[in-house]
Amino acid sequence: MNNELDVIVLNNLGGGQSCQVDRLPMPGETVKGYNWTPSIDSGKGPNTCIALGRLGVRAAFIGKCGKDPAGDRGEKWMKEAGVDTSALLRTDEVMTGQGIRIVAKNGGNTIVCGESSSRALTVAEVEREMDRLGKAKYFYGGFEIRSELTLAGLRKAKAMGITTITNYSPIPADFHGTLDCCDYVIVNETEAAAVCGLASWRDLPIPELLQKTKDTLGCGCVIITLGGDGSTGLDGKRRWRMNAVPVACVDTSGAGDAFLAGFAANLVWGKDEIEACRWAGLYASYTTQFKGTLPSYPLLPEAKAFVEAHLPEIRAEVETL
Repeated sequence: MNNELDVIVLNNLGGGQSCQVDRLPMPGETVKGYNWTPSIDSGKGPNTCIALGRLGVRAAFIGKCGKDPAGDRGEKWMKEAGVDTSALLRTDEVMTGQGIRIVAKNGGNTIVCGESSSRALTVAEVEREMDRLGKAKYFYGGFEIRSELTLAGLRKAKAMGITTITNYSPIPADFHGTLDCCDYVIVNETEAAAVCGLASWRDLPIPELLQKTKDTLGCGCVIITLGGDGSTGLDGKRRWRMNAVPVACVDTSGAGDAFLAGFAANLVWGKDEIEACRWAGLYASYTTQFKGTLPSYPLLPEAKAFVEAHLPEIRAEVETL
């Protein structure tokens, strides 16, 4: 029996609250929030792990959190999805980070993540847990933790012969190098603009935006999600662009994590990057029809039914370079 993991995820485990607003505030503006509730959410890394687990992918999580109720909830949710949490280190040194998610009536959102528990995680612990977990097909390192931890994990994974993925979000203030240790970098349109020093992603034609993002980050393949405008990608040999399927959007929170999980799952299933993006885009669209993050992630049969019903609507424009 092959016990090799499909995906190892390194990132922050958190918790927090969410509220609704009529519209997202401008910088310096005060708006009224309502429907304050504890978030059924555990941070980008655990969210992706849980989505992967529900899709039948063998995932493991590496991180550190407090011995507190927020840490208990995050670990419980991952275990319920079948995620290996043996590398989730629990400690009394810190409290599990708490964040805030602000959701507008149109489904748009702003998130402030809480990184506090991960500041107690060390490079030595990350590398030790990677050695213990052993070889996996893919490694996903996120940036809700200190960049030194993420980069150490990505470089360690490359040395172990593991294909690497990152979501360059939130863009770290303490890292100004390249991501040449990454085979796949996924960013949204706002993050791509920031990487390229632009006010808006629409300030450059898509081919130039892709190339500048890829050149700046130094990665193997860059994929930019464009919200309701679909997604686009560049791997050095091909450039592609695809539309999104219109849905009744309720809440976009966690859709980026869903896209990443759908993309990684399809790579595990043997699909190429373009097909993986087609599937992941539809999967992410499905999740925006529901409130919250974890409650919106379906099990594989439901996800497959939605994706297969709408695949003919996705038009992928592919250019060979």
